[in-house]
Amino acid sequence: MRYLLEVACESVADAEAAEAGGADRVELCAALDLGGLTPSAGLYREAWAAVRLPVWVMIRPRPGDFVYSPAEVAVMAADVDRFRPEEPAGFVFGVLSADGRVDRDACRRLLDACAGLPAVFHRAFDRTPSASEALDAVAELGFRRVLTSGGADTAAEGAEAIARIRERAAGRVEVLPCGRVRAGVLEHVLQVTGCDQVHGSFAEPVPVSAGAGHRGYPGRTRVGREAVAAARAELDRLAAGP
Repeated sequence: MRYLLEVACESVADAEAAEAGGADRVELCAALDLGGLTPSAGLYREAWAAVRLPVWVMIRPRPGDFVYSPAEVAVMAADVDRFRPEEPAGFVFGVLSADGRVDRDACRRLLDACAGLPAVFHRAFDRTPSASEALDAVAELGFRRVLTSGGADTAAEGAEAIARIRERAAGRVEVLPCGRVRAGVLEHVLQVTGCDQVHGSFAEPVPVSAGAGHRGYPGRTRVGREAVAAARAELDRLAAGP
């Protein structure tokens, strides 16, 4: 077997580092420091051309909560329409109602806009009041996967909750653990959850250049190729068994 490794990326260089480290999929977005927003069409095209990995596109119009107005849902649908002809592997989004539950109507509109391309319900899932109810909604709507830390800060801390989510999913929807995933926690996360894939950003600080044009700005992060490679090696070790 092979455990699948998905890496969140916000630049072409991130996607290249993810591929070089052994990732299986890329989740492409902008502004990871804000939780991930919709990337530009230019970023998608260049990242798609730079790697051979499936590229999934985040659709999120703004930072903050996941309760969107009709106008914001229209923007999200328009973004899906814009990206769909570019042949992404699929889309990543999630919409909640004011009571915190999955907004079925808004999600159905976006899924219709996907026109058959698969979709992932992102970590808005962890903001819902009932994981069981949310999972049933996500499965019934037809999402391919759900991204979750089990409602905890990290996948390691939420592993038991993720296991319960996977058990309830019963094959209806894939469960993708996330939340500060690194090589050192993979054995625990996979053994406890029973999942066969993980998601992480593998972020490391971008070194500050001495050039004057680089000084005076907040620090940035990038995908760490070595951190991805360490995770890939650990996943392969676990897949090989004792």
